[in-house]
Amino acid sequence: GTFKDRVLLARYPDLVFEGMTVAAQAVGAARGFVYLRGEYRYLLDHLNAVLAHRRRENLLGRDILGVPGVDFDIEIHVGAGAYVCGEESALIESLEGKRGTPRNRPPFPVTNGYLDQPTIVNNVETFAAAALIALNGGEWYAGIGTKHSAGTKILSVSGDCERPGLYEYPVGVSIAEVLADCGAGDTQAVQVSGPSGICVAADEFGRRIAFEDIPTAGAFMVFDQRRDMFEVARNFAHFFAHESCGFCTPCRVGTSLVANCMDKIANGHGTKYDLAEV
Repeated sequence: GTFKDRVLLARYPDLVFEGMTVAAQAVGAARGFVYLRGEYRYLLDHLNAVLAHRRRENLLGRDILGVPGVDFDIEIHVGAGAYVCGEESALIESLEGKRGTPRNRPPFPVTNGYLDQPTIVNNVETFAAAALIALNGGEWYAGIGTKHSAGTKILSVSGDCERPGLYEYPVGVSIAEVLADCGAGDTQAVQVSGPSGICVAADEFGRRIAFEDIPTAGAFMVFDQRRDMFEVARNFAHFFAHESCGFCTPCRVGTSLVANCMDKIANGHGTKYDLAEV
């Protein structure tokens, strides 16, 4: 349900790389990685060409823009297409060439991350925002959004609506406003923040996208009255069973049990006990 990062990398790579460079200067980092999910491998040549151009312009490498000691470069690592690598420690494991399995914490990546070095993991949208904050100032950014949730949020709107796509709003926008903008009529429910997020029913469409109400990584999936929400939930259950990294028993076994239970109900053999189990 999320495709905003693909669009940011495809259309605004310089903004992302600039944000990474600014952030690296702020924390004293010398190496940056873009972890490109396996499904987006077709972006690799384009992104490498942008990086090469930035090096020629002295915007990456040693003594950036002629400032002694400002050294930073970026390389791209292509993943193998695992959902679990969206979790930062699993992503770092994959970066190191290992299986994408989440690490036990502590220690946290900020002290012991990539190759046991202090590592900060952020979304490309965060780095794009960092570049704009460096340009326009923190007060400008803090002036957008709500008191507790500054800035904007890009939503990947998909599903039963006339105008799916990317929508950028000040944080604090209501679900009803998004539905009106994307041309969604007769909406039964909205899944915010992907399968592991929250399913919002029609009587809750006044709720807002913000840290103080419904936080989200950006997925916004619309379901109208034609949809069987049980089948939506069953689809999500199979998704999690398939994408489990198999590391923790509750997830490895639990996701399969839930998927099997949902299948039993779908086949007409479900009982109240099965509903309680789910």
